[in-house]
Amino acid sequence: MCSFIIRHETRDCETRDIVPVPCREVPSPVSNYGSINSEFTMIERKISRFGVFILFFLLPLCVLAQKGEKIQTIVIDAGHGGKDTGALGKVTTEKALNLAVALKFGAYIEENLPDVKVIYTRKTDKFVELSERAAIANRNDADVFVSIHCNSTETPNSAYGAETFVMGESKNEKNLAVAKKENASILLEDNADAYDNFDPNSTEAYILFSLSQSLYQSQSLNLADKVQKQFSSKGRHDRGVQQAGFLVLWKTAMPSILVELGFINNAKEEQFLNSEKGQNQMALALYRAFEEYKREFESENHTAGQVVAEETSANTGDTYFTVQFASRDKKVASTDKAFSGVKEVDVYEYNGAFRYISGRFTTKAEATKRQAEVRKLGYTDAFVIAFINGERGTIKQAEEALKK
Repeated sequence: MCSFIIRHETRDCETRDIVPVPCREVPSPVSNYGSINSEFTMIERKISRFGVFILFFLLPLCVLAQKGEKIQTIVIDAGHGGKDTGALGKVTTEKALNLAVALKFGAYIEENLPDVKVIYTRKTDKFVELSERAAIANRNDADVFVSIHCNSTETPNSAYGAETFVMGESKNEKNLAVAKKENASILLEDNADAYDNFDPNSTEAYILFSLSQSLYQSQSLNLADKVQKQFSSKGRHDRGVQQAGFLVLWKTAMPSILVELGFINNAKEEQFLNSEKGQNQMALALYRAFEEYKREFESENHTAGQVVAEETSANTGDTYFTVQFASRDKKVASTDKAFSGVKEVDVYEYNGAFRYISGRFTTKAEATKRQAEVRKLGYTDAFVIAFINGERGTIKQAEEALKK
């Protein structure tokens, strides 16, 4: 049994703490997609009845902002290792393939991008807890985190291709199954407290947990998209960019992705991934995606301080509409690179949390237009709020005040 406190924001001007939501243990095998789907439907209806509007859920306890205008450090995580073999093929193991590609990926960076520091969560066949993998990235103030894995199915040779995940809500039962498989590594760990008693087999826990959206989701999606395009250019079947609740991504405080190189229980894919040529191709694709992401990021943020509004207090005595798109327990500067692409970022404190807003408008229609722009950047829960004489108020109050 585990329980979570859900803090949600209403659209008037209140923040309430909902009662703990119990997470039942649901013995749901990964292969049983039908039962998972029905469980999804039942739980989503239950959550809907509560009327919960969740902005960010189970955010990392440790928040380290990406600093500066350059990508200087990347953490490469070879999934599984040691006693945790991961998925099994006929001639090799997932842990071995993950490590081989991770080391080749890092070598490409070290050879071609000497200004980037490469840190590995493991360089040998050893067991590393999921929480420690994220901790390594946070301790080193990494700018990017890439976790490398291989996929598998219950039926051999039934699926093929590569896909890339970011932290978010599982959109279907297949994504949930992938997350369950990768998160099952914690069952081999001794430190269950590191995950707030999260049950990797509980579908209900995933419904809530996977609603967590990283502060860096927009950047993570951007990197993931570049990875998939590179895979496709190498002739790999593109399974697309996906979202799901991965524990290894949960506490990373930087743009983070989890890559599934292919299906190890597909004979052709295993042969490809176990070959020197296949590993080099996948590692090179990852490198080129990272290099492109780095180049674009540094170019776009070179003058970021000039184009993003300076951080000021929202309590200016004005009456206006704005778009709230993020909420944090710890303050992050409005000029932080996490907000790259968001116009006119400002911050205010409300009910013990720091809220991040975009723009100030005299009509709700203008604010709604900005809301659509911000949502396209990955902040899908962005919503319009209002200030009346510098204080949070309702939309209706603002409309009436602006008519006078």
